[in-house]
This record gives sequence, structure tokens and C-alpha cells, in this order.
Amino acid sequence: MTETSPTDGRALRWAGHREARRLEIVDAAVAAIAEHGPDVTTEQIAAGAGVSRPGLYRHFEGRDDLQSAIAARSVERLVHELEPVWRPQGRPFDMLARALRAHLRWLSDNANVYRYLKRTSFGTGGESATTNVRATVAEHVAGMLIDGSLGAEIEPATAHPLAFGLIGMVDSAAAHWLDAPHGASLDQLVTQLTESCWAVIRATVGTARLDAAGSP
Repeated sequence: MTETSPTDGRALRWAGHREARRLEIVDAAVAAIAEHGPDVTTEQIAAGAGVSRPGLYRHFEGRDDLQSAIAARSVERLVHELEPVWRPQGRPFDMLARALRAHLRWLSDNANVYRYLKRTSFGTGGESATTNVRATVAEHVAGMLIDGSLGAEIEPATAHPLAFGLIGMVDSAAAHWLDAPHGASLDQLVTQLTESCWAVIRATVGTARLDAAGSP
């Protein structure tokens, strides 16, 4: 059995400390974005983290690395907040409404972060962070369509395009609502989008199958 040397132990502790400090800075950056908006400056992020601008980049390889870390952390938080709604409970229509309400509430409460993510690349593939969010949520919805949680079991070949189409519609409507609500409240938007999504699901699955599952 190979024993870890004192030097190796110190290196592991130092690596852990650096990773913890990096996460603290990322969380401070998210808070700075929420306060100052999507045009937040590096200086404002550094001030929020309690470091100098050069000190900020001791923990990141550059601006792209920092932005990618902010995007990853924001996606992680959203997925964590939505996790409870993926547990099947109650009527399919009500489950859909809860999922949409949780998603839209997060967007509303984190509007500046969401706007920042829309202009930020995620990882090295050039994919926007909001695209990653949509894909993550859509995969969950597809799973619920496939396993019957939303009223009837749907073949994967149909469920995945349907889920991604629904989430694309929701995201586009929500993004417009954040910038120009036209007097619509969050509750009104949730109701409108729930009914619209449900109508698409009904048209795809068939009314009789959903009625048997407790359609409203």
C-alpha cells in the first residue's frame, strides 16, 4: 500500500483551499451581477470578493474561465432549486404548473444573472449558458414525458423534440416578459404558459389518454 507523504498531504490541502476560495469568488461574482447587472465590471466583481483585480485572476486562467465558472455555478443553483419539482406528485397538469412556476420564479428573482448568462459562453464549446440551462430542464421534462409522469408514456423519439420545443417556447416568452411584461404578473404568465404547454402535449399525446390520467 502506498502511503501519502507529508508533502502530498500539504499539496492536497492547498488544492482544496484554492478550490474553496475559487468557489467563494464565484459566489461573490454572482452576487455582484445581481447587484450591478449583466454589464458588471471585473473591478466590481473583485471588490465584492474582497480581492484586487490581479488577485482575482490568480484563481482563474482569464476572463473566459471566470465567466464559465459563473455560468456553471448559476446552472448548478437553478438545477438544485428545480430538483423537487421533478418528483411525480399529483395531477400531470398541476405538476407541469409547479415546474413552470419554479422555473419562472427563479428567472424573475435572478433576472440580472439570467441576462448575464445569455451573453456568456459555457465551457469550451461556445454554447451559451442559457442554452445549457434549457437543455438541462428539457432533459428532465423529456424524462417525465417518457415515463408517463405528465399523463401518458411517450416514445423517446417524440418526447425529446416535444420537451425541447416546450422549453424553448417557455424560455423565449420568459425572456421577453422580463424585459417587457406588458402588465402581466408572474401568476398570469405561469397560467398562460401552463395552458399553452398542456395544449401542445394534448395535441401530441391524444386527449383520451390524458383525460384518463386526470387532465383538467
